Amino acid sequence: MDSLHKQEFHLRDLPTRSVTLFPTRAQVVRDIKEVALKPGANEITVVGISPTVDEHSIKVEGIGAAIITDITIELLPNRDIFQEIYPDSDSDSDDDESEDDDDAAKKTTEELKTVRDSLQTLYDKRTRENEIIDSAVSRHSILEGYGNSLEKKKGNFNIDDSLEMYRKERDKAFQDKMSATIREREIAEEIDRLQLEEARLVKLEAKEQAKIDKAKAKVQRAKERIKEKERRRKAEKEKEKARVRKEREQFWPKSCYTVRVTLDATSFSPASSRRSSIASAADVKLAPEKPTEDTITSCDLSLSYVTSSAFWSPSYDLALSTTTNSATLCFDAQLTNMTSETWTNAKVTLSTSQANFSGVNDESPTLVPWRVRLGGRGAPNNGDEAIYSRDEKTQKRIWNAAQNGYHQQKPRAELFGISKTQHPYFQAANFQARPLSFDPTIEDTSRPPPPPNAAPASQPRPNAEAFVKSATSKRRGGDGQVPQLFNAGLGAKDEEYDVETVLEATPEVSFQDSSFEETGLTATYDLPNSKTLKPSSTASKQRVARITFSNVIFARTVVAKYKPAAYLKAKLRNTSKLTLLKGPTGLTLDGTFMGRSTLPRCSAGDTFKIPLGVDPAIKVAYPKPEVKRSTTGVFTKGDNSVYTRTITLVNTRAAQGAKPVEILVLDQVPVSEDEKLRVELLHPRLSVNGGGVQTGVPGKDAKEEANWGRAVSFLKKGGEVNWEVVLNAGRSVKLTLEYTMEMPAGEKVVQCY
Repeated sequence: MDSLHKQEFHLRDLPTRSVTLFPTRAQVVRDIKEVALKPGANEITVVGISPTVDEHSIKVEGIGAAIITDITIELLPNRDIFQEIYPDSDSDSDDDESEDDDDAAKKTTEELKTVRDSLQTLYDKRTRENEIIDSAVSRHSILEGYGNSLEKKKGNFNIDDSLEMYRKERDKAFQDKMSATIREREIAEEIDRLQLEEARLVKLEAKEQAKIDKAKAKVQRAKERIKEKERRRKAEKEKEKARVRKEREQFWPKSCYTVRVTLDATSFSPASSRRSSIASAADVKLAPEKPTEDTITSCDLSLSYVTSSAFWSPSYDLALSTTTNSATLCFDAQLTNMTSETWTNAKVTLSTSQANFSGVNDESPTLVPWRVRLGGRGAPNNGDEAIYSRDEKTQKRIWNAAQNGYHQQKPRAELFGISKTQHPYFQAANFQARPLSFDPTIEDTSRPPPPPNAAPASQPRPNAEAFVKSATSKRRGGDGQVPQLFNAGLGAKDEEYDVETVLEATPEVSFQDSSFEETGLTATYDLPNSKTLKPSSTASKQRVARITFSNVIFARTVVAKYKPAAYLKAKLRNTSKLTLLKGPTGLTLDGTFMGRSTLPRCSAGDTFKIPLGVDPAIKVAYPKPEVKRSTTGVFTKGDNSVYTRTITLVNTRAAQGAKPVEILVLDQVPVSEDEKLRVELLHPRLSVNGGGVQTGVPGKDAKEEANWGRAVSFLKKGGEVNWEVVLNAGRSVKLTLEYTMEMPAGEKVVQCY
């Protein structure tokens, strides 16, 4: 048996060809280029696939002179080590500035040093002069002793010579003493002068030193502030590092899918391949010549799969102008990737497809006859036997159980994070893998069952003359149930996704517009340029389109009976080719941001309405009704009451060039449910579903109020009275509603419930 040539690729090293984002899931296609194949069996292993992937959707396709003979898919512990992939970068080397400690001893100025050196020299000179003086005094004492000894001498000696010598020596000693005394006095005076100079310099130096100390203290305080800022900066950096690490841990998979693909690269001649190959000529690229045993061929593979935890949602920004009756809608897409994968430089496509398949074996139900009978007076009756059949209740329970089963997902804590005990890779021996086998004799061309509320992920096929056989996998002894791998933690949990409900994100910067294509019930948007989507809990934003609306109709509705206010609503027609999905939108009216609202779903060519709240420029007055009572009849007495209600509207927009406004005013008259109670509308004179009647008078008596506009009234079913009012700028109108109620004397009117 030939040896198996094995190669391993990590998913993060594979280029991403395309990413198609759906409202709840994503389809990813990755390429494995120029895979070297040796003659015989080759095993290609791809590791590191996100645990959020639907394993049933994993497909392998490609181009090359080989055929896929087996595919195995296993969920294994993550072999990577978090610290190796995301090493803790050492914090910035502490540039601790070597601050020289300040010398405690004060430095002496040069001038003071010179003075002190001079003083020291003078001190030495004075010592020498004092020594000369002392020597002269000593010699004088010696000479005195010598003179006294002359008196005691006897015999012949020359007294004159002795006295002359005495005189000379004493005179010399005296001269030495006087000279030394004079010099010592001069030295003392110089010392006194220099001591004063020293004292002055010391005082001056003390002042200078005080200034220096003050400046040093100021510099030290500044350094302390800089150090404090540096400490805060480092603390913030540590917080940011902790945040980044925590976020990375949130997307670090504990387990990953591993795909093993076995390819047969045995050389085929045209004749032998026709005889022995199970694949057609379209599946295998035929070699023109029979290669040798050592020939290495190559093929290009593509790996595609569908994953949860990645989706897109629409977000809008609608700017309306009442002066030009126009609007501009910015259609943005919020892209979310909460898998463990990074899709680098990929072509990103957005799809609105949200088809929901519960399984290929789930057929449409067949109605069972709903047979009923009378159970008698004593039979138990809960009131719903005539509303719900038993089969309906049973099928609903089965349906709800299946839906809840689809939406039960493992919490992210079981799929992502760092193991606190032993690394999962070393626990592989205790980990039970879930292999998937591939039968090479059967080509499964069916698509994998899409996950709930996700797109039916269509798999792209290579555009080439020959390709490696497409392969899907079936679980050994599988239950056919698509595993739900995570709980995104976005508040959805077990609730069903509203087909049009989307997540909201913070508005960001503007983007390039995207190309658009609509086929059937699905619309796709191709985003410009290549995009990189990293795992993140924060959605990024991409501009899809910018739509301009003209002829926007601004309508106001007044129900003064309930609230004396005019409610503004904009009606827009989608003249673009885009289908607008339901999503959050920011509203700006005449340059003023009004807040957030929800844009309804609107297909191309349809209209939609956006409520804009109360129009403060329209003032509404609705005073208490006027009542006139009378008694009629001679033999049969009856009570007759006439009720009059007025509604006054004032358009406070009086600026030059302001346009008239359209207002729909609603009121009502009571509807009698008793034949003895007669209600008649007196003003305006209308009939149900009849033509309109011109009505309304100026709200003021001024001449300029005569040109207030126009109002037409209609009577609807249920006693509802409508006025379609066109009110000019700066004008007012008064609308009157008058009706009568006749009843037998002594009766009172009560409302029906």
